[in-house]
Amino acid sequence: MTMDRYRNELKSDKLVLVDFYATWCTPCKKMDPYLSEIADNQSNGVKLVKVNADKNEIVTKELRIANLPTLLLYKNGKLIWSHIGFIGKNELLEKITTFN
Repeated sequence: MTMDRYRNELKSDKLVLVDFYATWCTPCKKMDPYLSEIADNQSNGVKLVKVNADKNEIVTKELRIANLPTLLLYKNGKLIWSHIGFIGKNELLEKITTFN
């Protein structure tokens, strides 16, 4: 993924939740099912963008992602919230609802 493609992914009328993950990351694996569920639930107005940190080192380095998982939430292309490490489904949904 290039930075241009990353920026294009942020262009949405929905909130954009970016998940920086790795296949070896245990907290990432635990969060994956409900991140997918949140993305599939159209009523919450969230677009999920998953970025494999190992396969997308340029974007990861440019955004200074040092720990996994890292979640970034964008609204109208602007970063409005970030979280490093595991976060539970309910806590994440509360954050999304706050900004939606």
